[in-house]
Amino acid sequence: MGGPEVTVCVPVKDRRVRMLRCLDALLALDHPSYEVLVLDNGSADGTAQACRERAASAGVPVRVEVVPGTVGHVRNAGARLARGAIVAYTDSDCMPDPGWLSAGVRRFEDPSVGVVTGRTLPEVPGPYGPWHATIEVTGQTWRFESCNLFLRREPFLETEGFDEEVGHFWEDTPAGWGMVFAGWRAEYEDGALVRHDVTYPGFAWYLRRGRKYGQAAAAIRRYPQLRRELLWGRYFLRPRNAAVFAAVSGVVLSCVDRRALALAAPYAYMRLPRRPWWRVVRSSGEHVIFDLAILSGMIEGSVRWRRLVL
Repeated sequence: MGGPEVTVCVPVKDRRVRMLRCLDALLALDHPSYEVLVLDNGSADGTAQACRERAASAGVPVRVEVVPGTVGHVRNAGARLARGAIVAYTDSDCMPDPGWLSAGVRRFEDPSVGVVTGRTLPEVPGPYGPWHATIEVTGQTWRFESCNLFLRREPFLETEGFDEEVGHFWEDTPAGWGMVFAGWRAEYEDGALVRHDVTYPGFAWYLRRGRKYGQAAAAIRRYPQLRRELLWGRYFLRPRNAAVFAAVSGVVLSCVDRRALALAAPYAYMRLPRRPWWRVVRSSGEHVIFDLAILSGMIEGSVRWRRLVL
């Protein structure tokens, strides 16, 4: 009683400048009753100390806790440490708009709502260069992206929460679905706006990220119902993944029967360059390599978590 209505949780590691920028945006929110909980994952660049210094003069309660472990573990720890009835998550590379918290929390006036996803837009408008990294969410994706996520705290603590095993990527999807399968409604709130920064981490970063798509198998292992809800044809993330798998299968089977190469036709149509310009050819080749990295990660994830997802 008398505590904050909402706790905003922000996991961070070695992002001092970005975290301070995010913290300044959080301290400017228009919501009347909230606290900020910075969850430092063992930063070596002084992030935790910088946040404590900023908190000393803040007009909003700010706590800084050092929490080791995977990002899923850090997010779950945030919910346990929170004092608010609602837990709101964003990330250190995000800039919430002043009305973000108020808009998201309003959805919980409906007592049947347990989880809310907000709108996320790139901080800088496009067009973008090749292999840029950002997040854009303009509707209910059912992935429950944790850069802009609200949860009713008490019932959330009774679920299995965020996946603590997979690390970063796909660790947040089970958190939202755990609430849905517990009987709570999931809503999307367009007015709860967060702006995500735009970076250019490079092609090698994208290949590493592509392999992380295989972590979807861990979510399917926890909640087999997600095959119907999230997968295309119950086994593929999207039609393009099915086309890649068919193409690779066709190439392998062509050693026995050349007619099997026909399986590669749909993917070849997707990826063959439309113009013989070097930049276009190079881009098409990089996308093929990226798609193969995803397939490799999906196969690895399917074996690791014993759930076939491609």
